[in-house]
Amino acid sequence: MDTVTVRVPPKADHLALLRTAVGWMAGRDDFTIDQVDDLKMAVEEAAVQLLRHGGSSDITLDMLATRTGVEARLHARVDSADPVIDETSFSWLILKALADDLEVDADADIATIVLRKTRMDLHNGDDVAVGDAG
Repeated sequence: MDTVTVRVPPKADHLALLRTAVGWMAGRDDFTIDQVDDLKMAVEEAAVQLLRHGGSSDITLDMLATRTGVEARLHARVDSADPVIDETSFSWLILKALADDLEVDADADIATIVLRKTRMDLHNGDDVAVGDAG
């Protein structure tokens, strides 16, 4: 399994680099165009939330190609103990709609948002790893 890491300064105009990186990772891993777009939008939304709570800390994106898809793990230092994403917020709803699995964790002053997207089997439309049985 490959892991690719991208770190960007805490500026909104650098978030396009995160979108491009995760799009490349998903695109080379046989995701559909819609899935690639969903993952790119989810990564940008997660990064915006980290940017809002992080201030001057770089945002790091670790992308891991798994057997069944892609895991995008974004993390940054945060300024307060407040939740990075409130589970009743519109951002939470967006992320839950775009990612197949979502986790948000705050450990001391580091917040981590984990997004997982499962590759769709293009042969039968199921969300399973290509080549997996059943």
